[in-house]
Amino acid sequence: MSVVLKRYIPTIILAALAFFMVGDTLIAEPTYNSLATSGRSAVTIISAFAVMLSITLLTRIHAKRIARKRTVIESSVLLTCMWVTLLWGFFRFALYGVQPTQEAVVQNIFNGIVSPGDSTIYSILAFFIASAAYRAFRTRSVEATILLAAGILVMLGKAPIGEMIWTGFTPISDWIMNVANKAGSRVILMSAIIATIALYIRIILGYERGWMGRGD
Repeated sequence: MSVVLKRYIPTIILAALAFFMVGDTLIAEPTYNSLATSGRSAVTIISAFAVMLSITLLTRIHAKRIARKRTVIESSVLLTCMWVTLLWGFFRFALYGVQPTQEAVVQNIFNGIVSPGDSTIYSILAFFIASAAYRAFRTRSVEATILLAAGILVMLGKAPIGEMIWTGFTPISDWIMNVANKAGSRVILMSAIIATIALYIRIILGYERGWMGRGD
């Protein structure tokens, strides 16, 4: 395959589509906007096929693990829950179409498996967060001391015991979260937006080719 087909044609197609979708926000022309809407619908359809591909690959990977007797219980639970929910959804679609219904099976799967699983994961995550906070809140520098003080004030302001000790912890905690923390979050968000724009420009200009599956 020539260099033109491997490198330049995909880059040209990507750049044309990018400028076309950007123009949808700048140009108020019905035909143009309708074509852009159709393009977004096509992306949704392609994403659905990508989900189907992901389900197929996930099934193959965990079927091999079961056949090799590796993570048999975990892989069996994952495949059972995934395929039962998927097949039941297809069954409901074939019978009732796309009309929304309160399905007892789906609700039972969610309330009996997904919701307790989420609660378990978040409860375990709380211990990891506490462990990470203990390691991070070591006063080895001025910045670590400020971080430690802010963390203690926020925790005391959000915990019921903090209000019992002193009612002033709550407004201090709110100020840290709504002023200092929000200012830092906005700086990080703006930096991420600028980095994303720079990445898109590199992709459109052809400098970034990792999305084509190669780095050359």
